[in-house]
Amino acid sequence: MTDAVPTSRDNFIHQYLEDKLRIPCVRIRLTRLAAQDPTVYEAPGPLELGKSFGVKGTFRAPKPGSSIEDVFDQLSMVEDYEPGQLVREDRYFQLEAVTSEGVHWTCPRVSMRERPGQNECEVRFEASYVENISHAAESAYAARLTYIEKLRMPENHRVDEAGRNGSRFVGYDGSKGRLANLDLTYVLRFRDDTVQRSELSVHAVDGAVPPRHFGTRLEEAMMFCSALLAQPVCMEVAHSTLRSIAFFKHRPVRESLVRPPIQDRFADRDFYNLATAYYEHACKDGDVQRKSLLTRKIASLFDLSGASMAAVALGLAVAVEALAQPEKLAGRSKATPEHLAVVESVKAAVLKLPELDDLARQFGEANRLPDKRSLPERLNALLSLLGAGGRTIDALRLLKDVGVVTGEEIKAWDKLRHPTAHGSWEPKEDSMQIHIDDLYKLLTLVYRLVFVHIGYDGRFDARNVRGWPVHEFKGKEAQAALSLQ
Repeated sequence: MTDAVPTSRDNFIHQYLEDKLRIPCVRIRLTRLAAQDPTVYEAPGPLELGKSFGVKGTFRAPKPGSSIEDVFDQLSMVEDYEPGQLVREDRYFQLEAVTSEGVHWTCPRVSMRERPGQNECEVRFEASYVENISHAAESAYAARLTYIEKLRMPENHRVDEAGRNGSRFVGYDGSKGRLANLDLTYVLRFRDDTVQRSELSVHAVDGAVPPRHFGTRLEEAMMFCSALLAQPVCMEVAHSTLRSIAFFKHRPVRESLVRPPIQDRFADRDFYNLATAYYEHACKDGDVQRKSLLTRKIASLFDLSGASMAAVALGLAVAVEALAQPEKLAGRSKATPEHLAVVESVKAAVLKLPELDDLARQFGEANRLPDKRSLPERLNALLSLLGAGGRTIDALRLLKDVGVVTGEEIKAWDKLRHPTAHGSWEPKEDSMQIHIDDLYKLLTLVYRLVFVHIGYDGRFDARNVRGWPVHEFKGKEAQAALSLQ
């Protein structure tokens, strides 16, 4: 009966989802991100929070400096941009806001516009998120992520809920499971209201201490397992005595051709095994607030709605390269010093052939191509390929040798990578099914590579085969065979 009586927290989030949340502050301070003598604007005023815009506000404050000085300062800043720099760091401000109850809200980078007056100015600011960090007396490790969208998760949790309008829902429409050292519960809230949302809650078990930003790592695991670039609009985290709540501007989910690695609604065991493997790997990337390295390589694949088939194919092909090129894997496919020595001997023997001088002269006379390199130069470049290694194709062949990927998947990647990168691939109507099959072979190849990196043991939907049958993957065995552990 969770929907019957909203709590004060529910009302708080309701207002945010309706773009109506206002937090009166006794002090709002904006400090320019400058190394020396930063400009500061300070005055009381409200913070306005909403899913459509994040955070914004307006207040009037005493004007720092003279108008003439500010005009010249702005002109010099426009002329002082570095190549490749979109916006200078000192064009942003740090936000600090305090309520009458002593609650602090902060954001490290907000944009600001000033409307000057005679003795004071109107200041308008906005940012994509705002955060409150506080401390509690008791230690706890838990997190709650609030989404507007419904995540693709196995429905193994029976729900019996009464709505505020008298409706009632009974059925399997939630999810429960163990993810690493976290007990997880996922439910829909206020399903019959304009403030419907989904909430994913976790708490650590068995005395486990997750890393500082485990809420972000959890978000990444859900992104991969759901194949949705869904981002929470609110994230609440308890880490030891630290408490944080952050509100984020909503970014609508755009579903694409990319489907989840596990989509069977009853495959909850495999889903949570996969989520655990991804979460634990993301945690090893470093306890940083931004996304892990693995997530940054593949996240864009889940945001390709409306993209052409060529763009989808290119995104998948590039993701394969990014996943196949880490040093440990690419290094296994590089030529050894002994191999390179033999290649040098072959090159020396060929370039010393007595017939080469006459052939080089004939080649130069006959060559009408833009490439005017001499025959010896062209042969040297060609023979050097005998020692080529460390390429994506070499890593994929190595993976095929240990049974991690299939030859058909490699062929699909090899067939699509070059033409999609150079804009020459055009899908044909009469062979559309072949094109779609190739794209799903690429998707399966991406998933297999991720499984190797995270050491996933379990089942997955093999989208490289018609009918998408369930196959088994042994990631830890693959890591051992490739000496990646």
